Amino acid sequence: MTPTQSPQPSSAFGLRWESDLFGPVPAWAVTPNIATIEALSRQHLSADDLSVKFLTGGAFNKVYLITGSSDTIKDQKSCIFRATLPVEPFYKTASEVATLRLLRQCTSLPVPEVFAYDCTTENELGFEWIIMEKIPGVCLGEVWHDLSLERKTIVVERLGQFSKELRGQCRFDAIGSLYQHAELNEADSKVAVATDNNGFVIGPIVNSFIFAGKRKPLIERDRGPYLSDRAYLLALMKVELEDKKLLLELTSRKRAAGVQKAHSNDGDSESDEDDLAADVPEIEETIQQLQQILPSLFSTGMQEKGFVLRHHDLNRSNVMVDPTTLEITGIVDWECITTVPAWEDTYPQMLQGEDMEEQPEPLEPGDTDEFRLERWEKWENTKLRKIFDQAAGPGANNDKDGWDKRSFREQLNLLELSTKMVKNWIIEYEKRQREPEREPERDQSLSQSESEIQSEGQSEGQSETRATPERDQSESQSESEQGCCSTQSSVSELSESSLISLKG
Repeated sequence: MTPTQSPQPSSAFGLRWESDLFGPVPAWAVTPNIATIEALSRQHLSADDLSVKFLTGGAFNKVYLITGSSDTIKDQKSCIFRATLPVEPFYKTASEVATLRLLRQCTSLPVPEVFAYDCTTENELGFEWIIMEKIPGVCLGEVWHDLSLERKTIVVERLGQFSKELRGQCRFDAIGSLYQHAELNEADSKVAVATDNNGFVIGPIVNSFIFAGKRKPLIERDRGPYLSDRAYLLALMKVELEDKKLLLELTSRKRAAGVQKAHSNDGDSESDEDDLAADVPEIEETIQQLQQILPSLFSTGMQEKGFVLRHHDLNRSNVMVDPTTLEITGIVDWECITTVPAWEDTYPQMLQGEDMEEQPEPLEPGDTDEFRLERWEKWENTKLRKIFDQAAGPGANNDKDGWDKRSFREQLNLLELSTKMVKNWIIEYEKRQREPEREPERDQSLSQSESEIQSEGQSEGQSETRATPERDQSESQSESEQGCCSTQSSVSELSESSLISLKG
């Protein structure tokens, strides 16, 4: 598709970018005014008798609880007001609203109803916002560890049924994000891909690999929609190359202005940038090597109805349940959700991990030994993945070709962290191509990648290990928008959402 340029606000009000181990992290430079939030809520809910209080915050959002009575929310006792940082102006909010509305229209998935929203910052608050239904129940993470395997099976089986429904009802002709067609500007409308659902289209992708960091909005980005997975991956590599090209240019300007190189390992983002700039030639060379093997894995042809809508951050914080019956009352946090190739449609994040077929020693009540708990959870998840497969039907989980494609995608996530790891993967992949009888090991979770990172860091120091350009930040700092289970997501989706959509 023709590259499109994001609309750039005159200033990114309220947003600053910080760095952590896994890349750029958005932070609030300005706190939303709660009195303004209350006024907006009264206006759009047609209610005088309501109150607003801060509930929780995640990577992109601050969430507020609205309580009171209103004709709009009818028998609801409360709803949610969510203010969002301008990480991808207009597109992030617009696509989330469209995704929720399509799901409510075309599936039985329990997702929040949207009552009102503003995709712009041209309002009293100065931030984009959404008012949505507050889902009843508790987040699954609050009760999970107290459940027997049999009761966990009930929840996982239902999640598998939802996945099967998405695979059947939400298939599309392109990779990108969902939008209500009437909301797109003329340029985006021209490249949008129609869907079978009247009024909805696939448009520019909202993915943190493409928008995360202070440099990304300054470069030209092909944000789709993409008619093939090959075009999608080429666009990601192009973004990475352009980002590093700009980094070198900015670093050169600093040196010309007499700014000295910052010292490493001082926790300063400037030193991180200087270290990364020194590695740009190696990163560029590695991307070229990945581009050379791309044609052996990905075709150029159109993939009609070959893409599905997938919640890449389906962890226990984002599944709401009735604590007594375990009925799933809602699935939340649909921001940055996109259509994906079938090979990315794998297990929910909460079920990913290594296989463990042999049952470990049963846990005693109150057992807190981390090693025993970890082994038991691995064994349980192995059982639960089989339950999920039975309910969801055939998917990408056990497909060799899908394993290779997901593994290729993971390498883009690892480029800034360790080019050595990526090059080792390329060598292994090319060796397997020459020896086709060799089978890749079963797809593992990020725990394996983490162990490789740790061992490499021990042998080579810190020069080879730094932040990846972006995990889906909604994953890296996931807190349930419904105000419970504010636990940080694991690093388990470096293979998908964590820089596109490892929080995909």
